[in-house]
Amino acid sequence: MEAQRYPADYNGIVSGAPAINWTRFIPAEIWPELVMNESRDFLPACKEGAFVSAAVQACASTGGVITNPATCDFNPGTLVGLNTPCGTITPRDAAVMTRIWQGPETARGRPLWYGLERGASLAGLAATTTTNGVTTGDAFPVAVAWLGTWLQKNPSWNWQTLTYAQFDRLFQQSVREFSDVIATDNPDLSGFRHDGGKIVIWHGLADQLIFPQGTINYYQRVQRAMGGPAATDSFARLFLASGARHCASAAGPAPAPGPLLDAVVNWVEHGQAPASILGTITDPATGAVTASRPVCLYPEFAEYTGQGSPDSASSYVCAP
Repeated sequence: MEAQRYPADYNGIVSGAPAINWTRFIPAEIWPELVMNESRDFLPACKEGAFVSAAVQACASTGGVITNPATCDFNPGTLVGLNTPCGTITPRDAAVMTRIWQGPETARGRPLWYGLERGASLAGLAATTTTNGVTTGDAFPVAVAWLGTWLQKNPSWNWQTLTYAQFDRLFQQSVREFSDVIATDNPDLSGFRHDGGKIVIWHGLADQLIFPQGTINYYQRVQRAMGGPAATDSFARLFLASGARHCASAAGPAPAPGPLLDAVVNWVEHGQAPASILGTITDPATGAVTASRPVCLYPEFAEYTGQGSPDSASSYVCAP
């Protein structure tokens, strides 16, 4: 919002896992729970974990990280019949998982927004609780409040009454009624560029709360509005962290605040535009770095050279 509306406020901005496209991605956050509710099939946590683990196993590259989830086409149907501690995976389970990963659609099947990436945790937007063998959904509170309080003016709204048709209407209402206020998805950053500003945007590709494809979509629109990739790179750069969750490392390293700030300072004050930013995983108990990897300038990704430790950034190069 600062770069779009108040371009002279800051010389440099770090934007991590940005909550742009608010009027679309917030309604989309309830989609996993809606799918399970409408299918009468809330997936227990261990079934969800089995689907995520299988996707990672099928699509991961070096270090057990899915480098680019957009290229992962793992089919949940391959797990039908698998026995888990919370039951055998059924065709209905696989169909539910497929719809969750595909993302929200209109009542007629037209895509509305993006779904969770394969490899991302389902514990945030597809959370469930199992008690005495009965599994129920735990919808994400922000999405419930947006759909209930803000769109329907009904703070006591019960999300379990939501239907596909109603979701379609509420999604359209969200975009229509609040985009001017809070979508912050205007790709015209000409004022920020004219003022000499520099912005580093990064997003974890295993973000369990904000869909990273929305950030990629926005950045591509910025490229079109600002004269193409090279012109955009001169002041706005996107970095995608494979395997990183929302604002932090997970299976894959995330860039730490220090290197991110350094990248912006060096760009603003010394004209040194970043081509990659160091991503790290640290031991929460000791603070020691246990793995590192470059987080590359879009559209490149870190590629293992085949030599050295897969936990060391020196073993990777940025490549398309």
